[in-house]
Amino acid sequence: MNPGYRRHKFIYTVIKPLVTLFLKLRFGFRRGKMRQEKGPFILVCNHVTNFDMLFLACTFREYLYFVASEHTFRAGFASKLLRWVFDPIGRTKASVAGSTVMEMKKRLKAGHSICIFAEGVRTASGLTQPVMPATARVLQMFGVPIITYKLHGGYFSHPRWGYTIRRGYMEGELVNIYTPEMQKSMKTDELNDAINRDLYEDAYEWNKDRHIAYKGKRLAEGIEFELVACPKCGKLNCIRSKKDRFRCDCGLNGRYDLYGGISGEGFDFTTIKDWDVWERGYIAALPDYDDDHVLASDPDQTLREVKSDHTTVPVAAGTLSITPKELRIGEFTVALSDISMYDIILQGYLLFSTKDGRHFEIHDRKHKFAGFLYQMLIKRYKPTEEKTNVKRQQLQ
Repeated sequence: MNPGYRRHKFIYTVIKPLVTLFLKLRFGFRRGKMRQEKGPFILVCNHVTNFDMLFLACTFREYLYFVASEHTFRAGFASKLLRWVFDPIGRTKASVAGSTVMEMKKRLKAGHSICIFAEGVRTASGLTQPVMPATARVLQMFGVPIITYKLHGGYFSHPRWGYTIRRGYMEGELVNIYTPEMQKSMKTDELNDAINRDLYEDAYEWNKDRHIAYKGKRLAEGIEFELVACPKCGKLNCIRSKKDRFRCDCGLNGRYDLYGGISGEGFDFTTIKDWDVWERGYIAALPDYDDDHVLASDPDQTLREVKSDHTTVPVAAGTLSITPKELRIGEFTVALSDISMYDIILQGYLLFSTKDGRHFEIHDRKHKFAGFLYQMLIKRYKPTEEKTNVKRQQLQ
């Protein structure tokens, strides 16, 4: 048994009614029909809001230990309180999380249940992202039931790019339970595909006939963290937002409505989902610029190295920029070819690991930037074996 389990369970039992009431009043949350399973089990859920852990904790009778992003352990006193009260399992994004797997194994063996958000990141477009490729292989190792659970309506209630919570309706759905016997009869790829199917959510399709309004203030503010390319002028990092409006200097002018739809002049998209599909293709097709060509830049950013004890050390500060060759922060540069893994958290903090095993994050609380854009640009220009072979053939 986890040393703090009795404390965690007691606090959970005391505050659960209050949290449940808060979720009903603030989000309109209903848990849906449930079949309560006795632990230990692994719960796998889609990731739609910053409050997903609360929705699940108030839905399941079994106490759940959550796998949480490592950055949640670096919020000073709040992090210490979180660890004392709930003791989540840390996972460093943009890195290989072997220690996370070992801690999960330890707690399952002690009879505790665990919840993971296998996408690794909240949806920013309303579409569930594929789970991490190794998900099924790792989960099958534990030999416990796997429960898939899906949250509906969360994207419109609390979009990753937004600043505010919107009042509407959310509900949960228990999708499937995969017993250890069922898992043994499935190949790893089959289980991975099954989890992807179970968790897949198209927020716009779900709300198409329901037509639920999500009311709030400053509805469009922050939308530039997701809409990172302008379909009218083709520029990157140029959209700006205020209240329920967003615009570009080229004349593009749009509005975000209560149903998550967008409309305006300079574009034909009616949903952020459609804009997202277009801009991913647009950035993936960008030409091969010269190595010194600045693709995007943002001033007043700070680069910190993340240590294994959850502390961070400032490394550089200044303008963040990216070229087809390297990422720059002030006087610090790292070649895209030396970046092994990369990811984003919250509205867009950029995290990356280097081939020598170091972990970094870039952000400034007062000067936010669209980490999603840099993520896509790294993907576009980071050398791969396939790209290298193409260049060799072109030179021959």
